[in-house]
Amino acid sequence: MTGKIAYLDGLRGIAAVNVMIMHFFVILAPAMVYGGDLPLHLGSFEHLFPTTPLGLIGAGNFSVCIFFVLSGYVLTQKYFRTKDRNIIISGTVRRYIRLFVPVFAAVMLSFVLASTGLYSYYFEAINISAGSNYRDYWTFAPDIIDAVKQAAWGSFFTSNETYYNPVLWTMKVEFFGSMLVFAIALFFGQLRNRLTFYLAAIVLFLHSYYLAFVIGMVLADTFNSQTRILKTGNKTVLSVLLITGLFLGSYPINPVTGDSLYWFLNNGFFRTPKISYHIIGASMIMYVLLNSQLLQKFFSLPVPVFLGKISYSMYLIHFPIISSFTCAIFLALYPVLPYGTALLISCAASTLLIIPLSYLFYRYIDSAGVKLSKKFYNRLTDFRKPAASGNIKQEQASSTIFTIYDKIFK
Repeated sequence: MTGKIAYLDGLRGIAAVNVMIMHFFVILAPAMVYGGDLPLHLGSFEHLFPTTPLGLIGAGNFSVCIFFVLSGYVLTQKYFRTKDRNIIISGTVRRYIRLFVPVFAAVMLSFVLASTGLYSYYFEAINISAGSNYRDYWTFAPDIIDAVKQAAWGSFFTSNETYYNPVLWTMKVEFFGSMLVFAIALFFGQLRNRLTFYLAAIVLFLHSYYLAFVIGMVLADTFNSQTRILKTGNKTVLSVLLITGLFLGSYPINPVTGDSLYWFLNNGFFRTPKISYHIIGASMIMYVLLNSQLLQKFFSLPVPVFLGKISYSMYLIHFPIISSFTCAIFLALYPVLPYGTALLISCAASTLLIIPLSYLFYRYIDSAGVKLSKKFYNRLTDFRKPAASGNIKQEQASSTIFTIYDKIFK
């Protein structure tokens, strides 16, 4: 979508870095994510991450929920501002291609790394970091046909088929979540009683990641309308919401015990507490950001904005690089350096590689996906363009949908 908002890009960039940090921990210090009986390499300090708000460092699931809330907002905010239904049609038609092109390149990267045996470093590293206590080993036999199928279909429609790059489990949620908010915005977004439909969607998706998209869309409607509903400049209210949102975002992904700091949240109300609390926390962060000029200035700084620009690329390629390059460095350093030092150097060196590679991926592949999706949409609309129109604005390929919409809702 055009007209990007700098501070939203900045938030997305910080969230992408946080997902990357989580995967550093998952492979080289899994006790910092999962706790339990996993080996400790840095002392009892590691148990503070899955049991306290310190776990915000590397809170990958929380960061993914931020991505989803951002998507719900960004994909619909221009529509709510302009009331131009062609924006929804354009976004719907272009969405798959826009997401697919970078995903295809990332899967091919993983296929090459697996075919050359570079993922063997992952198995060696995880045997050291987790030993026999960690059984969730990432393994697959590389096959080019299977890789293409997974990139084109499995990642978007059967999310259990993402073994070439495990982070792609989010693509199915992202794609269908996008379609969900496009549909809700198009059919109900201009109705006076649309709040009723929004509430129904919230209840319907209360226990799934799609709730994040709906909340993001509701915020887009609210903050791009003429009303002052949900808007506030009260610093006390915003501070309380920010702290609460961060606390909920630190809710652990491992089971919560009775002596946990989060015991009172484990009350059985939510079917999957880690999803629900992370979505609520992400929504609070988003709400505060939309109201706070101070946070907007921070996330509009050059570094967060740059990270936001390359965030999709970073998200797609960081796991294969960690599973090969990072693990290789760690294995070389581990025999001669203390564990913590080897971990720190491996992660720092990998970050220095991942960021420039993400920029190149963004420039030559992610941007190509955006351009290709626009070209595809323009080709479709060309079929609806009057033969002698000249400078007349081209007709959108959506007249049938609009006619049905007008008959039902007008």
